[in-house]
Amino acid sequence: MADLKLLDGFILPPPIKVSNFTKLKFGAVQVRLPVLTATTLSDVINHLIAAQEQYLSRQPIEAILEIIDATVARWLKPDDPMRKTAELALPEITGLSPAMVRLGLIRMLEGYRKDSLSRILDEELGDSRLLDEFRPKKGDADGLIRALGPRITTNVLAGNIPGLGASELIATLLVKSSCLVKVSSDEPLFATLFAQTLVQIEPRLVHCLAVFGWPGGKPESKGIEEVAFGRSELVVATGSDESISAVRLAAAGHQSASARFIGYGHRVSLGLVGREALDDLKGIARRAALDIVMYDQQGCLSPHLFYVETGGSRFPREFAKALGQELARLERELPRGSVDTPISARLHQIRSVAEIKQADGEEVIVFSSETGTLWTVIYEADPTFVLSPLYRTVRVKPIDDLLHVVPLLEPWRPYLQAVGISVPESRLLPLAGAFGYAGVNRICPVGRMQHPPAGWSQDGRRFIADRVRWVDLEK
Repeated sequence: MADLKLLDGFILPPPIKVSNFTKLKFGAVQVRLPVLTATTLSDVINHLIAAQEQYLSRQPIEAILEIIDATVARWLKPDDPMRKTAELALPEITGLSPAMVRLGLIRMLEGYRKDSLSRILDEELGDSRLLDEFRPKKGDADGLIRALGPRITTNVLAGNIPGLGASELIATLLVKSSCLVKVSSDEPLFATLFAQTLVQIEPRLVHCLAVFGWPGGKPESKGIEEVAFGRSELVVATGSDESISAVRLAAAGHQSASARFIGYGHRVSLGLVGREALDDLKGIARRAALDIVMYDQQGCLSPHLFYVETGGSRFPREFAKALGQELARLERELPRGSVDTPISARLHQIRSVAEIKQADGEEVIVFSSETGTLWTVIYEADPTFVLSPLYRTVRVKPIDDLLHVVPLLEPWRPYLQAVGISVPESRLLPLAGAFGYAGVNRICPVGRMQHPPAGWSQDGRRFIADRVRWVDLEK
């Protein structure tokens, strides 16, 4: 770790000179960030806009796809220097285990290859060439149309999942927008490493990217945010509801009338196991356990609980026991990361309350790790949807029919993200329709909750189409 003691968590266009820096410490790793003035940031944005107009906007979408593909290909190689740096530093920064960081980065990036991105562009825009030129409008013999991205996009990143910055950088470049990235103080490194690889592949991109951080919402950052949000044509923010509201408010106070805001706030997910799936008890438990352990339940796609249908070949409580066995197995392969004392105390409290209910004769059974709070499965008959304290703590609740879950989710409708579901094909569409109406944005097989395809409709939004504006040409 000696060679990683101090790392730069920023990238700025070459003409910009900064002499004032701050350092964030994460165990044995320190990350250096520049302290910019509003005047310096204005110079950065001037440079980004000029580079977008003179270079990025003129690049064929095919060329941009090639750059992104080459960048991702580098990161998928175990010996890539940037990836090796990330795999060494991110466990210190995030608290996730090295094995989890390694698997998470691969899963996060492997879908962003050229073929997948080309498909996404064609699906969302109808024709990726609309980003290059005016194209005929469907059903209009004379009309033409074109899709244009913002001159500059500001991306405000969350720090709970390593690798999230890649998707924002990729989406921004695909619409030919220069990119200003505000990194999170909780994880300020990955976006910089990924941006550095992009610049290694295409050196001219150094003029189109600025990655750094500032204390969001603080009085000393008011001038920075006035410039960053006031001059951006699109602001995209990811984080807690509180941070999204703060960014939205700040952006609304400074953006022009034509500028836009996209916010991805707090979301919750859950799993559904049909009675038929219990015929393969170990298989369904293994898949569910993988959904739970990925990122130690820190993402919006992490299941808080599983509803399991009664009336099958096995009882839901048998699923809970099998789930505990699989979590124990995965603890050896993908160990849980470190947790601080308050979180550990909260996990102990949740487990203790359930154990008291079990001792009092309530229909509650606790399955847990032999030592510490590495994992906990709480089987309970009460069907109420309850949030998990996360960190591999999950509830299993029996239900007579999976459709009976829908009304239980009504209080959580604004926050629903994904449902992992395991039922026969004949039952899938009716259930998908019901949960879609309930507010769910993504429905996928159990075992793939934490592995969404590139360009998935996070919070019900389109990956690319929501970032462009359309220009009609009438003859």
